Amino acid sequence: MSTSTMWTNRRHPGRWRVLQVTLAATMLTSCATDAPAPAAPPLPEFQPTASVEDIMRSMVDPSADAMWDAVVTTVTDAGVEEVRPQTEEDWLALERGAIMLVEAGNLLLIDGRRIAREGAVSELPGVDLEPDEIAVRVANNRDAWMRLARELHDAGVVMLDAVRARDVDGLLDGGDRLDVACENCHSRFWYPDIPAGSGARETGGSPSP
Repeated sequence: MSTSTMWTNRRHPGRWRVLQVTLAATMLTSCATDAPAPAAPPLPEFQPTASVEDIMRSMVDPSADAMWDAVVTTVTDAGVEEVRPQTEEDWLALERGAIMLVEAGNLLLIDGRRIAREGAVSELPGVDLEPDEIAVRVANNRDAWMRLARELHDAGVVMLDAVRARDVDGLLDGGDRLDVACENCHSRFWYPDIPAGSGARETGGSPSP
């Protein structure tokens, strides 16, 4: 038995070479099959479409006005009139507004967002800067822009917590914080510089973010 095996090996040495080549090819094919496919190029993390002005008009302005108007005390000759959220629908509407303000602050942190649509101009020349001028200020003071956007976010969180707790005093506190956040941002980025000695900027009417 042993002699026959040795004789067969000597008689047909090519069989073993073919077998070795076949095994090697199989191993190479298996390795090639197991190799991961090339990764596709990553998609952009964010795709900002709306401008800062769009976010202000569509999200911040209406939500802020709803918050400020939710708790009002008016004193007249006829007496004191108080406006407060009364129904569950009132509170749910305020909750939606607070969420809008919170997430608007996050949206303003995204790089690459335009200040306004192409061709837009200031509605109050001399009072507000032109969009291109605002964009330059934002680009040159990115850290301040991000800090002020977070102030908007944080004011929204105060109001959201107050709304969910049905806390009127907390809602008033959040409204005050929102007023300060809006004015801080506008003073830094939207308003022209006030010459030294000209006095403080005059403001009037209800606050506007």
